[in-house]
Amino acid sequence: MSKVPHVVIIGGSFAGIGAAEILAASKSPVKVTVIAESSHSYFAVAAPRALVEPDVTKQLFYSIKDKIGKLGNKNVSFVLGKATKLDGESQTVLVEDNTTGSQQTVSYDFLILASGSRSHSPAFKLQGDYLQSKDALLGMSKNIKSAKTIAVLGGGPTAVEIAGELGLTYGKDKKISLYTGASGPLVNWNSKVTDRALQQLESLDVQVLNTTKSVKVDETSDGSSEVHFSDGTSKTFDVVVSAYGIIPNSEYLDAKLLDSSGFVKTDEYLVTKAYPNVLAYGDIISNRPCSIIDIERVQHATFAATVDAVIFGSSGSKKALKDSPEMGLVPISRNGGVGVLFGWRTPSWFVRLLKSKDFMVSRGAKHFA
Repeated sequence: MSKVPHVVIIGGSFAGIGAAEILAASKSPVKVTVIAESSHSYFAVAAPRALVEPDVTKQLFYSIKDKIGKLGNKNVSFVLGKATKLDGESQTVLVEDNTTGSQQTVSYDFLILASGSRSHSPAFKLQGDYLQSKDALLGMSKNIKSAKTIAVLGGGPTAVEIAGELGLTYGKDKKISLYTGASGPLVNWNSKVTDRALQQLESLDVQVLNTTKSVKVDETSDGSSEVHFSDGTSKTFDVVVSAYGIIPNSEYLDAKLLDSSGFVKTDEYLVTKAYPNVLAYGDIISNRPCSIIDIERVQHATFAATVDAVIFGSSGSKKALKDSPEMGLVPISRNGGVGVLFGWRTPSWFVRLLKSKDFMVSRGAKHFA
C-alpha cells in the first residue's frame, strides 16, 4: 500500500481555505493539516462598510475549525498557531502556540504556502488572531463617529471605498480628506475610471488631494494624529485611516523562496522555484494582483491542476498561470461606484447591483461558513 501524502497548508483565509477544499474533495487519499495564526477567517472585503455600519462586523468572521468540520473529510485537521520557520530540506514547519508560546514541529510531504498578506492596520486584514482585527475595526468605527476631521491615506480600491463610505454617511458633518499619493484615485485603471471616481467622491463631499504622499503618522498628546507629507508639510486630524500597501506574511520563509519585496517566487504552475514539493497560492505570490478575483478566476484552475499532478500524480495536463484580467468593482458608497470588466468601464448602477448594495457580505458566508 502506497503512503498517504501529508499536505500542510499555511494560511486560513481565501487561499488557505480554498486549498483545503480542493484537497478534501479529492478522490485520492490524503492527510491535510491547516496551520493558521487566527482561529477565524476574515471577510475583509466588507470592512469599509463596517466602518459606518459596525453591526456588519458580526458577519465578517468565521471559525476555521467549523469550516474544516464541514468539508466531509476526517483527514483534514487544524492547528492554531504561527508558522515561524520553514525548513525545506527536512520538510518541517516550526509552529508557535498563540497562547503558551510553546513550539511544535509539523512534518509534511507537500507544503502549500497560502499565508497571504497584511495591511498597515489590522482593521483591513488579519494580523495575528481575528480579535485584533475585530477590535481595530470597531474601535476605528467608534473614533470616526466622534471625529470632526478624518484623513484617508491611499489611492487604491480600499482607500477609495472607505472614503466613499465616510462621505455618504458623514460628508455633511465632518471634513473628510483622501490623500491618494498619486495623480488621482485608482490610477492603475484607465483615466476615465479615475475621473469618474474623483467626481463621485467629490459629490459626497470628500476632498481629494493628489500627488503628495504621506511619509509618517505620529500620535499627538491629545489623541489626534499628525500626518507628515513628502513635500515637508504636516497636518493634524482627529482620525487617520491608513489604507495603502500590503506586506507579505513571509517572515518564516528563507530568502531563496522570495523576491526582493518578500513575496514567493513560483513557476507558471505555482510551484516554488526552490522546492518542487512546495506550492504557493493566493496573494503571497510574486508579481500577482492581490485580489480575490485573481485567486478565484485565474489562480484556482492552475492550482487545482498542479495539485492533481504534483501531489496525486495525475496524468492530466498542468495549466500554466494566465495574466489576471483587468477586472474589479469599487463601491463609492452604497449608491454606486466604478469598475472595470475585461477592460470595459462599468456603469455606477452595475457596481451598486453587484457590490455596493451590501459589499457582498453573503459571499463571506458562502466561502468561509
